[in-house]
Amino acid sequence: MGWLGLDDTDSPEGGCTTWEMNLLLSHLESKGFAIVGAPRLVRLWPHAPRRTRGNAALSAEIEEGYREAELHLILGEWFSERFKHLNQLTHPDDGSTPSPTLIWSKRQFSREWYWAAVRNWVEPQERLDALREQSEVQVWTIGRIDGVVGASSAIAWPADRDWTWEATAWRAAQNIGTERRVPVDSVNAMSDKFPQTILNRDPNAFRSFIAPRTPCPVLYGIRAEDEESAGSAHEWLQRQDGVESSIAMRVHMSNQATGDHLLSDDSGVTIASVIDRKGGHASVEVFDGLSHCTLVAFSEGGQVNRLLRASQPGDRLSWRGTVSPDGSIHLENLRVDDAVPRIENRPICDCGSRFRRKGRGQPLTCPSCSNQSHSHWLSTTIGDEGAWVEPPISQRRHLARPLNREPKV
Repeated sequence: MGWLGLDDTDSPEGGCTTWEMNLLLSHLESKGFAIVGAPRLVRLWPHAPRRTRGNAALSAEIEEGYREAELHLILGEWFSERFKHLNQLTHPDDGSTPSPTLIWSKRQFSREWYWAAVRNWVEPQERLDALREQSEVQVWTIGRIDGVVGASSAIAWPADRDWTWEATAWRAAQNIGTERRVPVDSVNAMSDKFPQTILNRDPNAFRSFIAPRTPCPVLYGIRAEDEESAGSAHEWLQRQDGVESSIAMRVHMSNQATGDHLLSDDSGVTIASVIDRKGGHASVEVFDGLSHCTLVAFSEGGQVNRLLRASQPGDRLSWRGTVSPDGSIHLENLRVDDAVPRIENRPICDCGSRFRRKGRGQPLTCPSCSNQSHSHWLSTTIGDEGAWVEPPISQRRHLARPLNREPKV
């Protein structure tokens, strides 16, 4: 047994690491090597600089038998041939050029490598140095070494706390760059027929989320809670009229929708008024009992953005989010635990007019019927206290765990 890891084969102009891994696995299968279980699609820290789209890496367990030397030769030849064009580039690398990394390891790496890379920035050189200290490990790279973090962390993912599945389908080369033919009504029907599929549509907006909008080889990715549902949903969708035919498909085990990138739930008290940022973003300062923090909600955050905007000094909030490179917390979930009352107005008299007060220390008096009441204000609080809110499905990270989804373990 051994493990393969692959990362950083795509760029904003195209390509996809899932497709490259599928080609490699198909090549190995044609040579008589067996893939153990499902390949793995692993998302990593969302704020990583020079990250690939979605920051995903791939891994797979391989049964090499007594052919390890032959396997190493095949891997090296495939890698050199597949990415030889990158060695021939003449323009300077601006950071967007693919820099593929392929790793073979006789053993699965420590799970701590995964947790470090899914929750924070890992310096590529430090990870490469750590790889060189491992026995029975081989690394192939071209260009920068950024991919060593993703490829090694995908191998290290323990997949023992929570996981989901994705049936990734790829399109014919001549179709890449053209509009994908995946009708939203077919996706809605698929989601209804296979209730274990998840996060594939927004029924309220009549939108589908399974097809990317970039010029890459992926036709669509169907996410599900179990492997069988993902594969069966793909097969059913391919039989529907008007759906573009795929040329290949694999079901991946994935850490998508697990929330692995979040450290913990935190809470604190707002200590300043909300600051409006450019583009509809909002931020507020809070004190969590130990230090001051800045919570940030982007305009695309929907309920999260609206709830943060409605906060006032003295409100106690709970939140889940990622710590960005500038130290601010980018919110993914928000909850009001205890809000200070918002004074809105005087009460209404039985006759329908609103009470008024004539002076300090005076009772409330109705201007219409002269009825009186003790002096007080009506007040409201914000949000539904104790209830978490989340961004709309179209604005959530791949790793974000929906509020209605429970971990498997």
